[in-house]
Amino acid sequence: MKNFLSAAKGRQGAGAGSLYIAFSFAVSGALTFGFQSLAAHALGKAGYAPLALLWSSTFLVVQVLWIGATQTLGRYIAEREAKGQDWRPVIRSVKRWQIGLSGAFVLVALPISPWLTGLFGDPWLTVVFVVSMVAYAPEYFRRGIFNGHHQSSRLGAQILAESAGRLLIAAALLAAGMGVLGPAIAILLAPIIGVLAVRPAPAEPPEHEGEPFSAMNALKFAGPVLTCVAFAQVLMNGGPILVSVLGGTPAQVGLFGAAMILTRIPQYIISPAIGALLPHASRILSTGGYGPFGRFVGRAVGVVGLVGVLMVGATWLLGEWGIKLFAGSEFDASREMLVTLAAVAAFYLLCDMLNQALFALGHARLASLGWLVGLVVSALCLAILDTDVLSRVSYSLAIGTLAAAMAQAAFYLMARRSATVSRSG
Repeated sequence: MKNFLSAAKGRQGAGAGSLYIAFSFAVSGALTFGFQSLAAHALGKAGYAPLALLWSSTFLVVQVLWIGATQTLGRYIAEREAKGQDWRPVIRSVKRWQIGLSGAFVLVALPISPWLTGLFGDPWLTVVFVVSMVAYAPEYFRRGIFNGHHQSSRLGAQILAESAGRLLIAAALLAAGMGVLGPAIAILLAPIIGVLAVRPAPAEPPEHEGEPFSAMNALKFAGPVLTCVAFAQVLMNGGPILVSVLGGTPAQVGLFGAAMILTRIPQYIISPAIGALLPHASRILSTGGYGPFGRFVGRAVGVVGLVGVLMVGATWLLGEWGIKLFAGSEFDASREMLVTLAAVAAFYLLCDMLNQALFALGHARLASLGWLVGLVVSALCLAILDTDVLSRVSYSLAIGTLAAAMAQAAFYLMARRSATVSRSG
C-alpha cells in the first residue's frame, strides 16, 4: 500500500502505468457489472428498459463529444513537457473549446428534448441525460491531463472512484425506493465524484514559453480517430436505442440492454489493453521495420481472435444461465441472441486491434472508413431482415461489425504492402 501511494504522487513509467490502468479497468468493469446487475434485479425487465436506453445514449454521446479533448490534452501536454515548453496554453485552449461545445450541446438538446423524453419515457431522465453530458466534460478533461503528465495511477484512481461512486449511490437510492431515477442520478453524479476525488499531481514548471496553441487546429490530428470512435459507438451502444425506435416493447429493450451489457464485460476489460498496444506497435515499426511490425500485428490479431472465440464459446455454454444470474430470472434471453451479441463484442475487439495497426501506419482514415463500411452493412441488414426486432437488431449489429473487421483487415494488408513496396522502391 505504501508503494502504491508513493507511485500515485506523481508520474509513473510506462510499465507501471499500464499495470495500474489494466488493474483499474478490470476492477471498474466488475463495479460496472455490479451496478447493472443491481439495477436489473431491482427494476425488472420492463423497468430496466429506460436505464438501458439512458446508459447506451449517454456513453455513445459522451465518447463522441469528449474523447477528442482527452486525446488532444494527452498528446500535446506530453509533447510540450518533453521539450520543456509551456503546456498551460494547451489546457486553457481545450477548456475554452469544451465550454463552447457544452453550450452548443445544450442548445441542440433543448429543441429535441420532447423526442428524448419519448425515448426515455420520463422527462427527468432527459434532464439527467443532458446534464450528464456536461458533467462528463471535466472528467474527460482530467483524463487528458493525467495522460499528458504520465500520472497513470491517478487516472486509474479516478476511474475506480467513478465506478464505485456510481454503484454505491445507485444502491442507496434504489433502497430508498427511487426506482429508475436512482441509478440514473448515480450515472450523473459518478463523473463528478471521480473529478473531486482525484486531483492531478503538481507538475514541473515549464522552462520555455513555447509556440501559441489552438485546440481546434490540434484536433485535426484526432479527427479520423474521433470518427472511428463515433462510428464504433453507434454499433456498440446503439442496440437498445434501435430496438426501441423499431417498435420494441419496454421488456424487449430491457432484455436486449441486459444481454448487451453481459456479453460486453470481457470487451470492456480487454479494450484498454488493446489501446495500450499502439505505442508498442509504433516503436517496433520505427526500430525494426515492417517485417517485425507485421509479425507483431499477426500475433496480436491471433490472440485477440482466440479471445473472441472463447467469449462466444463461453456465452454459448453459460450465457442463458449467466443472464439470469446477472439480471434475474425474468430476463429470459435466448442462446441465439446472447451468442450473436457476444460475436458483436468479439468482432469489435478485432476491429480495435486492427485500428491500432492502421494508426501506427498513419492510416487512421482507413480505420474510420472500415467502421463506415460496417455501419452501412448494418443499416442494410436492418432494412432487409424480416424477423422479430431482437433478432433483427442483434444480427444486423453482428454482421455490421464483421464487415467492419473484414474491411479493416483488407485496408491493413493494403497499407502495409504499399508501405513495403514504397520503402523497397
